[in-house]
Amino acid sequence: MTQKLAERSSIRAFRAGPYVLIIAEGKLPSPGHEVDIVQSRLRIYPPQYDLVARSLPGVYPQVVTPYLYGETVRFPADQPVVTVHHAEGSDQVEIKDSGAELSAYLQAVSGGTAGQADEATGFSKNLSFDEAFASALESLPATTTKTADAMDRVQVVEIGGLFGGIAGFHDMYVRIRRTSDT
Repeated sequence: MTQKLAERSSIRAFRAGPYVLIIAEGKLPSPGHEVDIVQSRLRIYPPQYDLVARSLPGVYPQVVTPYLYGETVRFPADQPVVTVHHAEGSDQVEIKDSGAELSAYLQAVSGGTAGQADEATGFSKNLSFDEAFASALESLPATTTKTADAMDRVQVVEIGGLFGGIAGFHDMYVRIRRTSDT
């Protein structure tokens, strides 16, 4: 499976609490490609992202195929733009507030208030609970527990799916809450 930076016709970004939804639209050279947004290998702050296209194994017709892809990333709340690298260079994408059209997404990532608990949401485009749960665990902030034998409790607060919309969702999400016994 080969990977290279993908072409894009547009890239947008929307804020939802500690998360940013990056939405890319464009065309792939054939249906034998998939698109993804991954964190750049550049070790800088704030993080930057790459829009990549991967070729899939198999034989496919050489037909230009449009795509619409959205990826949720944890991103610093004090940053107004996110940098996305693509085949034509890079874009400084202004992060806009999630509007009414993304209300279901906003509800999925923010849910209710958790008081002193930490919350995070993970997504899976494969509709896999394990993948979404692991993504949510990775998104939790570092624990602040100082006691050596302290135990954290992670509870699944919500499981759901998002389909369609302006981001072309086809995602399972798992929202978790972590509390500590200290």
